[in-house]
Amino acid sequence: MSNVSKIKETKPTQCFSYEVVMLVHIIADNETNAKSQLDEKGGIVTKRDVKLVNTTTLYGEEKDK
Repeated sequence: MSNVSKIKETKPTQCFSYEVVMLVHIIADNETNAKSQLDEKGGIVTKRDVKLVNTTTLYGEEKDK
């Protein structure tokens, strides 16, 4: 009997790139405070459009379907 371990099968790891367009509402007393709140806490998202732009395999092999 040998001491050779079976090599673990690897699954491909991929990077998915998305383009996201959102409409965000901020309730504040002025634009400076609104911008600060948006950067720190976010806001109320009322519309979000998502589009897949690209997919790239980072690790493993791509298999033909």
